[in-house]
Amino acid sequence: MYKNSQYWFTFIYLYCNILLVLYSTAFQLHPKIKMNNQIELFKNQLENTINMDSQQFSNNINNQLTAEKLGYQNSSNETIFKGSKFIDDTFKSDLDIIWQENGLDFEAKKAPLFYKGINGELIEVKDHQAIINNKNNNLLNIPKLQYTTLQLSTIKKLISEIRGNTTIESIMNVDDKRFVFNLAVDGAVEDVKQDDPHKLRLVIVSSHDSSVSCHISFIHFRMFCFNQMNKLKDSNPLIFKHTKSINDNVARINQIIDFKKGEFTKSIEDYKLMVRKEITDNQVKEVLERLYFDKWNNKKVCIDRVLKEERPKTYLDLVEVKQIKENLEKEFSQNGRTAYSLHNGINYYYSHQMGASNIKDESEKARIRMEQNYYGKNSAIIDKSKELCMSL
Repeated sequence: MYKNSQYWFTFIYLYCNILLVLYSTAFQLHPKIKMNNQIELFKNQLENTINMDSQQFSNNINNQLTAEKLGYQNSSNETIFKGSKFIDDTFKSDLDIIWQENGLDFEAKKAPLFYKGINGELIEVKDHQAIINNKNNNLLNIPKLQYTTLQLSTIKKLISEIRGNTTIESIMNVDDKRFVFNLAVDGAVEDVKQDDPHKLRLVIVSSHDSSVSCHISFIHFRMFCFNQMNKLKDSNPLIFKHTKSINDNVARINQIIDFKKGEFTKSIEDYKLMVRKEITDNQVKEVLERLYFDKWNNKKVCIDRVLKEERPKTYLDLVEVKQIKENLEKEFSQNGRTAYSLHNGINYYYSHQMGASNIKDESEKARIRMEQNYYGKNSAIIDKSKELCMSL
């Protein structure tokens, strides 16, 4: 019964959005919204509904509506990841409410660690400690004794200090262990071409499970498709290992934000050049070969397991290249055969499609993409893609 109601809700939501697109196109209210992208988006939502519980379904819809309210016109890892939440305008001025609604109002407390001896006695572990959530006693980490915990209250204080320059857009909380705070840099929104706005974000990543130190990055996003375009040039993340290092750098972070606005404008100019740069099939081949050189060069592909026959591997054998080639057909037909379209076709794969085939949960795939894009290997690939496309 519930699944049927989900389908009906999604159909109604799809129908209303199609009407909105038609109305907007007719009266030129939202020319940047493209019908094909919207239909494909809602079709994917309908397919993902099958394995989704009611709470997650509701969260996804609310996240998408809020994302669209902020100007983002496509789904992203932030809208479908279970621990993510877009922040509605109503609550942006009250950090206490934001912290409570995202389950961030707890302290990661240190606690002694014990194991049971052969006679049943409890023996304290001398070189490790437990880190627990002080509100529910859930175990968050078992680090070495010298591990320093950076509390979420410290990040809250940092955000309060830079709110004159930034606005919270979304927060991701992964089981109270890993956290991503996405803040829009105020005044840093510019069009690359007509009705194609880009936005600069300040991204704060932190953890209680030792997976990543607290760091701040500045990342450039395309609002229409939610592609992560690149990190700003020379934008190595600011890394903080304890509360004092953050407190000592608050004033500096505000200065860096002002500096990064200028870099963002330069990045926009780069993309404007790419829009005007028409490319050939050979140039597409050149970029993809160079981007994935280490994954195909001097490697073999099995063509017959029984006879053990092999052939040299090429870039066209790569799973990511096969998907990117499909993306490029759409990009080129909609936006022209340019270096800008090539970069977007590559980025769309990492921003929306990449995910291990053995992981069936779309929300989990979204979490992995988000982490790899923000502070993992994908970030470097996206940056290299821009560099190669700029060099054409």
